[in-house]
Amino acid sequence: MICCKALKTLGFVMRISKEFNLSSSLKTLYCSLVRSLLEYSSVLWDPYTVSDSCQLERVQRRFLSCAAFVLKINHPPHDYFLVMQELSLISLADRRVNANIEFLNKLVDGRIDAPSLLSLVNFKVPSRTTRYHAPFVVPAHTTNYSRNNPLDRMMRLANESTVHQN
Repeated sequence: MICCKALKTLGFVMRISKEFNLSSSLKTLYCSLVRSLLEYSSVLWDPYTVSDSCQLERVQRRFLSCAAFVLKINHPPHDYFLVMQELSLISLADRRVNANIEFLNKLVDGRIDAPSLLSLVNFKVPSRTTRYHAPFVVPAHTTNYSRNNPLDRMMRLANESTVHQN
């Protein structure tokens, strides 16, 4: 449903912007009207299946294809990395990961006042110094559905980003 609405809005954006020559105006229309639909409340419903994630990315790829045509950006067929670089965009999956980690940081820092949510965050307090510096303990789950509940997903993503930084 979200993808259908975003594709309809993208069609509208591309119809009104056929004559645009500035990448900034085209990007602003896309980000404000289309991408905002795709990312609304994504911290709660972040898709964890590949097919759902691909549906969302398909909308951005369609925009990149149209933008490349309108702005005359040369790129290999079906490879929109150069177009993304030209427009300073990142993938929607990366944006969702960043949004999840940012939400968790705000929750832990107290910028989001939600004591009931904060009580569900499992901080890792090691008894001795170890090489593994993950800040959170993520409980084991038997199903993908429970594994991807919002707080556990955020803690897992924060642990992964911490491990990759070290």
